[in-house]
Amino acid sequence: MSKYIWQELKRVMMKKKIALIVILIITIAFGLMRISKIDTVEVQIQKDKVLLNSLKIDKTKADTEFKKADISRDILETQKEIDDKEDMLNQINNYDKSKLDKQIQKLEKENNPKNEYKILQLKYEKEHNIEKSELTPKGMYAAIDILQYFVLLFLIIPIVLSSDIVSGEYSPNTIKALIAKPISRKKIITSKFIVSVILSAGTIIISTIIFIVEAGIHLGFSDYRLPFDVSAKYVLDKSLPLSPVTSQMKYVSGSMSIIPVWSVILQLILILIVISIAIISIIMFISTICRNSLISSLASFILIAGTQFWYLFCFSGKYLAAAKYGAFVKFLPIPYMVDSLGTLSGDISLKLASSINVSFVLIVCFLWTLVMMFLSTYVFGKRDLD
Repeated sequence: MSKYIWQELKRVMMKKKIALIVILIITIAFGLMRISKIDTVEVQIQKDKVLLNSLKIDKTKADTEFKKADISRDILETQKEIDDKEDMLNQINNYDKSKLDKQIQKLEKENNPKNEYKILQLKYEKEHNIEKSELTPKGMYAAIDILQYFVLLFLIIPIVLSSDIVSGEYSPNTIKALIAKPISRKKIITSKFIVSVILSAGTIIISTIIFIVEAGIHLGFSDYRLPFDVSAKYVLDKSLPLSPVTSQMKYVSGSMSIIPVWSVILQLILILIVISIAIISIIMFISTICRNSLISSLASFILIAGTQFWYLFCFSGKYLAAAKYGAFVKFLPIPYMVDSLGTLSGDISLKLASSINVSFVLIVCFLWTLVMMFLSTYVFGKRDLD
């Protein structure tokens, strides 16, 4: 079977060589374009303040309560970004390794739950002997930012590379050659699935490496140990008010942890690969039931891209919609690809109004893969190929 996988991989790469070259060019160009737009923290704060003022003006001009609620949410999010960036800038400017112990003790004595993140960050900086220069976001942090914008294309690339991997075999000449091979139909489907996963995982890994190299050359790599918060847990608390600008998800004290940025990138890659496997299994099933490559590609695009844009524009960040439909949407793999960083940090729980962690996402992706591959194998095994 390994021999057939290798042969199939070479065949698909030759067939898709133009698409692969185009993807590589787009990846390089996208990274360079995003890097050229990256500003210093000070400039980002100024731009956010301009945006905040613009939003406040828009709110006064809004003619419906629905629009006002949407703009109010954007105002709160923008204000939070400004506060977070100003706090980060203040920490960097006043950073002194010799005073970390005193700062930790002072915050712990206050016994204020709001100080949890600050205490964790200070302990991390003390434990890893972080220098002041390492706290300024540079190339590694920028690579994560670029990756989050590019992640939408990670949903489209499997469609380009794999949507016809089975449906493209249904032409008379190709199918005869396929049947003649000394390998079962189950192994044929499995081999094609593995090849699709290899191509998708390779795209994710190579793209990430390109972004890291581009951002690192432009901005430097000194922030590879920059602290980053992950694994925050939230639980539903119906005593909290639910509105367009407030969620009923309550943070679980002590659930957050701090890891370096380089570890965040590695975990993001693994999460993206796992989610892409589930998405590929869906594309594989569509390709199996369609006898025409064009129909297979269109069906995959409509389903995958449609769900992606539906989540982004009609669901993400809308707390009322999340409270109503989040219990259903959390069982779909696509939102976790769209918001992969939120999946790692735990913020995805706020957006889907459900308690979600990485383990839950892995289980969801595994079940989708299992069901879709079973159906693909069954359909392909029963199909009349003569």
